[in-house]
Amino acid sequence: MIRTCSVPNEPTAAEGRWWQAPPVLLESIERRALESRTTVSYQFGDAVLRIDTNESLLVEALRQRYGDCAVSNAVPSHGPTVRCTIWRSFEPQLIVLTFVEGAPPDPAAAAPHLLRPTRAVAPFRVWDSPIPGWRLVGGVTGPVLATRGTQVLLHPKLIPTDFLVEYLVGITLGGQPELLPIHGAALQIGQAGAVLVGPSHAGKTTTALHLAARGYGLLGDEIALLRVATREVVPFRRTAQLRPGPRGQELAALLGSSDNGDGPFADDEWTVPYRIAELFPNRAVHPVRVRAVYFLSGFADHPSLTPFNFTFGDPDILRWIMIPEISHYSWGVAPARRTFRLMILREVLSRIPCWRLTVGPPSDTAALIEANMEELSC
Repeated sequence: MIRTCSVPNEPTAAEGRWWQAPPVLLESIERRALESRTTVSYQFGDAVLRIDTNESLLVEALRQRYGDCAVSNAVPSHGPTVRCTIWRSFEPQLIVLTFVEGAPPDPAAAAPHLLRPTRAVAPFRVWDSPIPGWRLVGGVTGPVLATRGTQVLLHPKLIPTDFLVEYLVGITLGGQPELLPIHGAALQIGQAGAVLVGPSHAGKTTTALHLAARGYGLLGDEIALLRVATREVVPFRRTAQLRPGPRGQELAALLGSSDNGDGPFADDEWTVPYRIAELFPNRAVHPVRVRAVYFLSGFADHPSLTPFNFTFGDPDILRWIMIPEISHYSWGVAPARRTFRLMILREVLSRIPCWRLTVGPPSDTAALIEANMEELSC
C-alpha cells in the first residue's frame, strides 16, 4: 500500500539554508559519479514518462502506485515524452530533478497544490529566491523545493516520496491539452465507455470493481482521461484503493473474501491496494468512446438513475470533477485557463447522456448500470 511518507527529521543546522546556495550544491552533486542507475518508463494517457534515477524509493513508489502503466524502455513514444534524471545525494541531503525533455513552463507553479502539510504549513506558495533565476516553493517555515529553468532541487527531509511521484505524473498529464482528467472510474461495457464521477467515499471504486468482476474492462479507478476530439476515455490504470465493506459474490470470489453479502458501504479510512491487471488478467484495454456518465449522488437501499443535463449550476459536481491534486496542473494554474477547460468539458458532456446515480448494494448497482448501458446501445 502506498502511504504518505512521514518526514524523518528536521534538516540539520548545516542543511537548514540549503536553498540559499543551489548553484554550489548542484555543482558539488554533479561532480560525483552516481551509481546504481535505473531507467523506468510509464505511459500516462498518450505520453510516456522516462526517468533515469538512482533513487530506489522513487522507483518502488512508482511501481506500487502505477505498475499497470509501466512500459518497456525500448518502446518508442508516439506521443509527447517527458524525460528526466533524478539523482539522490546523501552529502548534502538533496534530490536533484532535471527535465531533459517535456519540461513544464514553470516547474514551481506545478508543485504547491500537490504539497501536503509536513514540516511546512499550508497554504503553500511560490516566490522568487534571493539567488537570481531561482524560485522557491514552501510554507511559513521556509522553502521545501527550489527551481531554476528545467532543474528542481528537493529536500528529502521535507518532501515525501509520493509527492515526487504525483508531481511527475501530473506534469506528464499537463502536457496533453487534448486530454481532460476528471475524478472518476472508467470502464468499457460492451463496445462503449462508461464513466463514474463522484466525491471520495461515494462508491466509485466498489461499483467499478463489481462491474469489472462481471466481465467488463476497467480502464481506470481514480482518474478518467477524456479525449476531447473523439469523446473517448483513455486507459489510466492507477492502483485501485478499496475500502472494506460488503461485496457482491462476483467481487468477493476474486478478492478471496468470505464476506459476500450486499449492504451499505463502509466508511473506514484505511484501504487495501489492488493492481487492476492482477485482479483482471488477460483483459486488453484501449480507448473507447464514452456512451454515458454517471454522477454518484448518495446511497439508498435500492439503486436508481435519474437523467440530467450537465451544467455549471451545481458547484458540488464541479468540485468532484477536479478533486485529485494530480489533475490540478492539467486543468491549469491560472483561473482563466481552468475556466476555459471547464467550458470544453461542458461541451463534451453536453453530447453524452448524463445520469445521477443513487448507489445501492454493490451487485444491484452494477446490474443497473449494465442494463442502462445495454438500453443506450440499442
